Amino acid sequence: MSNFPVDETPFAEAVREIIGGPERLNHGTFVSRRLGFIYISVPAVANARTVGSLSLAVAERLGIDLEIKSLAQIYRRKDMIIKTPQDYGMPLFGHMLNDPSVVKFTFLRDPADRFVATYRSKFSINTKKSEARQKLFAHLGMPLEENLSMLDLAELLCEEKELGETLPQLRSQRSLTAYDLVDYDFIGRHEQWYTDYALVSAEIFGEKTRQFDPMKAFNRDPEGVSLKVLIDEETRAALAIAYRDDYNMLDEVAELYPGGFSNECQ
Repeated sequence: MSNFPVDETPFAEAVREIIGGPERLNHGTFVSRRLGFIYISVPAVANARTVGSLSLAVAERLGIDLEIKSLAQIYRRKDMIIKTPQDYGMPLFGHMLNDPSVVKFTFLRDPADRFVATYRSKFSINTKKSEARQKLFAHLGMPLEENLSMLDLAELLCEEKELGETLPQLRSQRSLTAYDLVDYDFIGRHEQWYTDYALVSAEIFGEKTRQFDPMKAFNRDPEGVSLKVLIDEETRAALAIAYRDDYNMLDEVAELYPGGFSNECQ
């Protein structure tokens, strides 16, 4: 990667703010200067599989013996071998964001499916101890014993625009990926992750790499990959309003990223 005489910190800071601030940026962004990639993740969108797979591939390239022993290991950034933007500093991170030799990629998911998976794992009555649920209910002034249905939450997202900014699990994918700022090389789909990850990993590492699957490793499905839930029409209509920007983005991505890669990469 070339030297960076131009200070691109302001651009990096703009990306940081739209994604949700320093904490979200550094928790959900995976950077390797040596291997030339930036992965910006979205909660409940093929995250565990992508981070686990990237970690194994990076470890192999760096000659590090890595075994993923638990899902918690994937989410603890302090234990990860893949760096954060903070590790490199914002000037270098900004340069990497604008460097055409660095592969910038993310994954997106149907907003309704992402909402259902998130609700089941974070906000249902069966997940009272969830940190995300406790934060949401404190924001709403509701006791944890109350049941907030999927429809209730979907309608609240329509009525209270700031609610979507309270937790990354509820924020739009458009903002979490800084889609309107970052010039992505590859945008894959959660729904076809096995195929799409193979494509982007071959671009980064020069070959297809081993894929990590939480279901095979731990019999766990943290992002509702196999979740089959029918959403009633009222809830789906509310989600179409709450996540209008995401649905519009998916239409744009279908045109601009045929096969996952941007038109410029074809």
